[in-house]
Amino acid sequence: MEVNLLSFLLSVVFVSLSGVMMPGPVFAVTVAKGYRSKVAGVLIALGHGAIEFPLMFLIYFGFTQFFTSTVRRIIGFIGGLILLYMGL
Repeated sequence: MEVNLLSFLLSVVFVSLSGVMMPGPVFAVTVAKGYRSKVAGVLIALGHGAIEFPLMFLIYFGFTQFFTSTVRRIIGFIGGLILLYMGL
């Protein structure tokens, strides 16, 4: 179990690294707010981590097995609509 957790965390680091290296909304907010405040970057990172860490553990422990096929389709459909909205 420990080896699996370690390999999972390493894969999370490498996947996250690709997101960190690519400019996006969190990067833009960090640059904009970081110019005005010394602690803005830390607060943004803590806020982002507050969402990411629970999601990582839910994924690792197989929380998706509790979702039925219908729930997965509804979540996917709503997520797709949100992506379309943001893209337009």
